[in-house]
Amino acid sequence: MKRLFLKIFFVIIFLSFFSNYSTAHAASSTELLTKPWTLTASNGASEQYQLIDPNALKGNTNLRITYNLKGTCLLDGDASAIIFDQPINRTWRYISLSKYGKNCNANEQTVDIPLSHFNNLDPSLQVGTFHVRIWNDKPYSIDITSASLYSNAPTPTPTPTPSPSNVSTPTPTTRPTSSPTPTPPPTPTPTPKPIITTSTSQKASWSIQSVSSMKETKDRICGQRSTEFIQKWVDKAVEVGANYVAIETPYDSPSCGNSVLYTKTWVNLIRSRGLKIWHRHMPLAFEGIYDTPKNPSIDYLTIISNYIKANPSFFQQGDIFTPIPEPQNGGIAGVNYCPYGICIFKNAKDFNAWLRNAMDVSESAFAQIGLGGKIKIGYYGFDGYIAWGDNNPDWDGILEDQTVLKMGNITIDHYPEIVGDTMQNDLNELESRYPNIPIIIGEWGTITSNNTENQVIQSMGAARRPSVVGFNYWHFGMGGHEELIREDFTNKPQFDEVQSYFKRLR
Repeated sequence: MKRLFLKIFFVIIFLSFFSNYSTAHAASSTELLTKPWTLTASNGASEQYQLIDPNALKGNTNLRITYNLKGTCLLDGDASAIIFDQPINRTWRYISLSKYGKNCNANEQTVDIPLSHFNNLDPSLQVGTFHVRIWNDKPYSIDITSASLYSNAPTPTPTPTPSPSNVSTPTPTTRPTSSPTPTPPPTPTPTPKPIITTSTSQKASWSIQSVSSMKETKDRICGQRSTEFIQKWVDKAVEVGANYVAIETPYDSPSCGNSVLYTKTWVNLIRSRGLKIWHRHMPLAFEGIYDTPKNPSIDYLTIISNYIKANPSFFQQGDIFTPIPEPQNGGIAGVNYCPYGICIFKNAKDFNAWLRNAMDVSESAFAQIGLGGKIKIGYYGFDGYIAWGDNNPDWDGILEDQTVLKMGNITIDHYPEIVGDTMQNDLNELESRYPNIPIIIGEWGTITSNNTENQVIQSMGAARRPSVVGFNYWHFGMGGHEELIREDFTNKPQFDEVQSYFKRLR
């Protein structure tokens, strides 16, 4: 009887320890995966990528992985690699999972791996992706259900199973001595965490639900609307179900009007209605607008940085900032049309480098005004040709993997109807080119006259899928087939359809 009591006592102690430990760990750990992974192949390699917070390693000391080999015997080296890509150009810092846990096991197990075991990994520096690569000459199917980072968790670590016989303690026997830099596959498939959560309590189709003000902002610097008009306009944006308004004023002012003061009026009125702002500004000389000559020699990065620092009141946490809305329209030599015969970018490589640099410069400027890490930066509006080679079977787009990983999403300003295509087909193509990358519709509207209500149903309906996390309707009003409100603020027929998607009534 005494022995039975002792057994029960120790079981209670074990379960209590595990419960308390699991609770403490869960509270302090950072999950890297947004969904479980399955790596499977009849033979050869299988890989998965996960774009993670660049600062995810900072302050953490261990990686915890829960996985099931289903009887697979892992091979050594990079044939069972758990990898952090550091720096962003994806140099591998890896360990071999074969050296941890129970190899060839058929049950789920959890192991803890010190970050110090990843050769040359520096937790104080930024990372690009979390990456797993399995290679085998036999068929395999391996599940990875969790990968989390934490700091100073106690050891030994029990696996989350009810039977003590299945408890495993990591037993690393080898530490890699080299860090290979293999050529990565041409298309990464990271699956970033949700980018922005909806700021309203209503049901919604997308976390970003925006309406464009371009016809009333960018196009009206020389004929600015009154405060009363803007108030009514923003109230209609609230009515349609938007949680963002896209402001598209120039960074600098033409001789006919003050762009900065006009922007301030819009910002203040949008804030007063509880909405966030998608900043989509542009330099006059980048596009050659308002009689300003197009100029490829200007330091546009400095213009962007100075604008942010000079106007801190324009920005709040949760806003989106796009350094230039459609940068490809500046012209990329050898890639697309250069307006006025002037190309802003020398080639595709120069274009990609500029996109990344603009994000860095913007983040640095926001940090200087106290908003470091609080603004969503990027969200460039690419056309289908640039993003994935739309309507060109010999073209795969020009976005470099490094650029896509830095952006964390792909935003497209896309109107498939004008070339007889559909949103359904083009989103399928984009998903195929970049599986698991979040997509934002940066611009779409009923710009053709044919049955505008049906266009909304077809295109916005096609965009209501898990991969699409944002939709910016272009443009809200006034003018053109795409307008949702008339000059007198009455609704166009397709207003109700857009509202039904934004408020998830359909």
